[in-house]
Amino acid sequence: MLGKSLIETKPTNFKIAATYIGEYPMEDLSDIKYTTLDIRDHDGNERLFKEFKPNVIIHTAGIGSPDYAEQHKEETWDINIGGTMDILSLCQKNKARLVYISSNGVYDGERAPYSEKNKPEPVNYYGELKLKAEKIIMKSSVSYAIVRPILMYGWNHSFERSNIVTHALKMIESGLTVHVYDDVFITPLYSIECGKAIWKIIKENKSDVFNIAGAERVSIYQMIKKLAVIFDRNEDLVKPVQQGFFNELVRRPRDTSFTTDKMQSVLHIKPLTLLEGLTAMKANRKQ
Repeated sequence: MLGKSLIETKPTNFKIAATYIGEYPMEDLSDIKYTTLDIRDHDGNERLFKEFKPNVIIHTAGIGSPDYAEQHKEETWDINIGGTMDILSLCQKNKARLVYISSNGVYDGERAPYSEKNKPEPVNYYGELKLKAEKIIMKSSVSYAIVRPILMYGWNHSFERSNIVTHALKMIESGLTVHVYDDVFITPLYSIECGKAIWKIIKENKSDVFNIAGAERVSIYQMIKKLAVIFDRNEDLVKPVQQGFFNELVRRPRDTSFTTDKMQSVLHIKPLTLLEGLTAMKANRKQ
C-alpha cells in the first residue's frame, strides 16, 4: 500500500525502479519500471543498482506481521535484517541515500503519545528487528532518513494484501459484522500523506528520524465506526472487542499514538484528521 502511494505521489522529475514480489504483472510507465525482486537476492539487488544507478533507495520491503515474524524468526531475520544490510552496503558502495521505513512497533505502547525523542522499547520480535535495523543504519556512513509510520490506511491494489480499513469496508459492504479493538489506540495515517511526507524528506534532503501520523488519537473501533459513517454504510455492523479476542500469538502495543510536532515544524506538513483522510480516500475510490 505504501509503495502504491509512493508511485501515486511521485514528483514529476523523478524516475523510479520499483521492486515487488507477487505472481502478477505490473505495467511499466515512461518514468516507472517494475522488477520482480526478493530483497534476499544479493545478485539481483546488485544488478539493479548497476543498471539503474539510484540516487535514493526507499526501503519499504520486509515481513510486516508480528505473528508471522514470531513463527518464522530465521526467515524474518534474513529479510528484515539481512536484506536491509545488503541494501545498506550497496548504498554505501554506490553513494546512494537511504530512506528506511520503520514502524510504530518500535514502541512499547505504555507511554503515549510518542515523539522521536522517546526511547524505543519494542514488545515483540517484529519490533525488535525494526529497531535493530534502525541502529545498524544509524551506525553506517550512509546518508539516511528513518521514517516511522503509524497504522496506515488507504487503497491497496486489489490483488495484494488488504489493510484494516479496506478489509473492514469489504466486510461491512457484504453485510458482515466487523469486530475491532476498542482498547488499542493509534493516530491513523492516510497512506497518500505518508507518501507525500517521504518525498518531501527526499526533496529537502532531511537526515533524521521522523514519526509520521494523522492528527487525532482514536481507538481502532472509533476509526472503523467513522469509516462506516463516511462511506454511508451500516455502522451497527461494527462491534467493539478487547485485546485477546483474535488470539494473536504475540503481544501488540496498546497505545502507540504519535505527536506530530516534528512532522509539522521540520517538514511543514499538517497532519490530516481521520475525517479528512477517510473523506479523501472515499473521493479517490474510483481512481
